[in-house]
Amino acid sequence: MFHFTFDPAINLVAALVLSYVFVLAGLHKCRAPAEFATTLANYRILPEGLTRQCVYLFPVVEIMTGVALLIPATARTAAFSAGTLLCMYIAAIAINLLRGRRNIDCGCGGPAQKQTISEWMIARNGLLLFLAFAAGSQAMPRTLLWFDWVIIILATATGCLFYNIINQLLVNKDLLNSLTREEFRA
Repeated sequence: MFHFTFDPAINLVAALVLSYVFVLAGLHKCRAPAEFATTLANYRILPEGLTRQCVYLFPVVEIMTGVALLIPATARTAAFSAGTLLCMYIAAIAINLLRGRRNIDCGCGGPAQKQTISEWMIARNGLLLFLAFAAGSQAMPRTLLWFDWVIIILATATGCLFYNIINQLLVNKDLLNSLTREEFRA
C-alpha cells in the first residue's frame, strides 16, 4: 500500500482552503433552502423523500466538515468526509452530463452565483479532492517556523481567491452563453 507524506505546511494550507470552500458552500445552501431543494431535485438521483432530508443534511455536513478541518484532532477525519462529499458531487455531475442534462444549477454558489454543471466542475472538484487527500495525509515531522506561517497565510488566501475566481469564471461563462443565445434569437 502507498504511504504519502506531505510537508505540514501543505497539509495545513489544503485543510484551510477546503474549510473555506465547505463552510461557504454550506452557508449558501442554508441561506436558500428552497432553492437548494429545487437544485437537488433537478439532479434526479435521490428519491424524493431522501432529497427533502438531504436539503438540510448536506449544508450541516458541509459546515461541520469545514469546521472540523480547522481542528487538528479532527482534521484527518474531516478530510475523509470532504473527499467523500466531493466524490459524491463528482458522480452526480458526471451522471447528469452523461444523461445530456447540462442545464442544472450545480448548487454550490448559492442563488447569486448560479452555474450550470459542466466538465469544468468535475475538474474543479477533482482539484479539491486532491486537497482533501493532502489535508488527510500524514505530515512530515517538523516544526513550523514563522516564515512557514507567512507562507501558509499567503497560500491559503491565494487558494481561496483562486477558488472564487474559478467560480466567477464559471458563472460568467454561463452568462455569456445565455447572452450569445439571446443575441442569435434577436
